Amino acid sequence: MFFHDSKTKGVQKDFQDLEAIMSGLGFFRGAWDYTKATYDIKYTVGEVDYYLRLRAVVVGKKQLESPKARLELDVPYFVRHFFPHGMDENSEIPAELTEEVHQKIAELENALASA
Repeated sequence: MFFHDSKTKGVQKDFQDLEAIMSGLGFFRGAWDYTKATYDIKYTVGEVDYYLRLRAVVVGKKQLESPKARLELDVPYFVRHFFPHGMDENSEIPAELTEEVHQKIAELENALASA
């Protein structure tokens, strides 16, 4: 499930600043290479794992690990994990997580806007 109405798409931050914002909100950098990163928060309901994700791509000539690398954010999205390594991007948010996920997106938007 993609949150196209969020205010994250197109926001640009320096890598160093984005790392601080994301870790402060509980996100971890789950996947990355020299030109992109994916930040996740893991949720578990019963035996099923879900992730709230945010992708970022490097703009400019610096590589990701440079503190001054500039990253541009996409929209957050919610996925269900299928063992051993599948992700369903069309998954609905379980009812018990709906408020928490929407609150986290609001916190993310506020943190990005104020930093």
